[in-house]
Amino acid sequence: MLPFVDYELPTEPPPGPPIAIVGEAPGSDEVRQGRPFAGRSGKLLDETLRTAGLDRRTCLVANTFRFQPPGNKVAHFFASRGRARKEGVGIVEDWGPFGSSDYVRAEFAPDLDHLRDTLRRLAPAVVLALGRTPTWALTGRNGILGLRGQVLECRMVPGAKVVPTFHPSYVLRGQLRDEPLFLADVRLAMAEAGR
Repeated sequence: MLPFVDYELPTEPPPGPPIAIVGEAPGSDEVRQGRPFAGRSGKLLDETLRTAGLDRRTCLVANTFRFQPPGNKVAHFFASRGRARKEGVGIVEDWGPFGSSDYVRAEFAPDLDHLRDTLRRLAPAVVLALGRTPTWALTGRNGILGLRGQVLECRMVPGAKVVPTFHPSYVLRGQLRDEPLFLADVRLAMAEAGR
């Protein structure tokens, strides 16, 4: 059984329309602390939110998948048709391809359903997608570098917007020059929510 970290629900009422923040999957710091976006990535996220004027306590903070993948590799949640046949695992094609040919493994598809149901219940105006995986889950589109900083339609919540941006771990892995873009994307999400 893979380590599990559930969502962090808002603990304070938002001063305007709700915003959700969705990442990829928990890492070892999140598992140790039992909450999404802990450790170095969480620190950068919290600092960026604070600089932008967004209180984390007013947001849903979640991951697309609530299980920590082996080696922190999100590819664990996906398989091509051929690989799925070879390994004898089911895939769910309803969510569309992740990349060019991979689909979510059937055992992890319920996490996408749970994310959709949670988002519909909380009805955020905007979802900040931190990385490739949540951008795909929320919009059905691939290619974070080409999509970041745009405002897209959310396929999980009719009427909600998605602002794709970098995952904090990407910025921390030698891409510090992109930190101002990360901050700009958080501010864009806030502006789209009317905050």
